[in-house]
Amino acid sequence: MAFRIAEIASEELILVHQLSYTIWPVCYANIISEKQIAYMLEKIYSLPALKRSMEEGQRFLVAFHESDPVGYSGFEKDQNQPHRCKLQKLYVLPHLHGLGMGKALFLRTQSVAIAGGCTSLFLQVNKKNPAVEFYRKLGMSIKEEAIVDIGNGFVMDDYIMQLDW
Repeated sequence: MAFRIAEIASEELILVHQLSYTIWPVCYANIISEKQIAYMLEKIYSLPALKRSMEEGQRFLVAFHESDPVGYSGFEKDQNQPHRCKLQKLYVLPHLHGLGMGKALFLRTQSVAIAGGCTSLFLQVNKKNPAVEFYRKLGMSIKEEAIVDIGNGFVMDDYIMQLDW
């Protein structure tokens, strides 16, 4: 399947918003509650939240199959350690998993990070998320665990994974 990846501008964040509201309920159905999914979507993927993220330095790549958006990544330099880049988001429509789009988004994110002077890429991923194995296959390793209170009675129970180069 042919696809292309492009960095998007703020007026195109609707693509990330729409993809998130399609992907998250499927990908997280067996990991967190419907209420937590709804809370996190609003907190992270509402258009105002996405615009705020971009204004604060997060960049977004979108994968397209023909003209249809099918996945995205969001990443930024670590404020405290600018040689590190944090992969905040990486999602592909579930019916397209296994076709190389996630890997391509990851590798493009990594190349942008390298071009920006970063020497490592790190992320947080839910401990129960099958994506842990995906990231391991890409060379990432678990560095630590974190339980983060995100408000409204919810927590994120995550691994922090990192790839150094």
